[in-house]
Amino acid sequence: MATVKLTVRRLYRLQDERMVNAQATARIYVGDTLIASEEIGGMTESPVSKYLHHQLSATLPVRVEWDCNGIADMTVTDIALCPCCQHDGHE
Repeated sequence: MATVKLTVRRLYRLQDERMVNAQATARIYVGDTLIASEEIGGMTESPVSKYLHHQLSATLPVRVEWDCNGIADMTVTDIALCPCCQHDGHE
C-alpha cells in the first residue's frame, strides 16, 4: 500500500481585516486518478498533515487541487513508511 501526505500549510479568510475560519475542498490525485476528496474547515498558519493510503503505483506523480472561500496553501508528497511500525522516516 502506498501513502501520500496532505499538508495544509495555510488556511484562513479575511473578514474586516481579521483572519477567520475558512472552508476548503482538497482533491488529491495519484497520476490522473482521484484518490480522495477532503473537506477542510478552520484556520491555520502552521502546517497540519494527514496521511492517505492508496492502492496505485507509488511511482506515479501526486498532486493536490483545491477550492477555498479564502486563502489556502496545500501540498502532497509521497511518503515511505516503515513496514513494521508505519512511522514516517522523515519526521
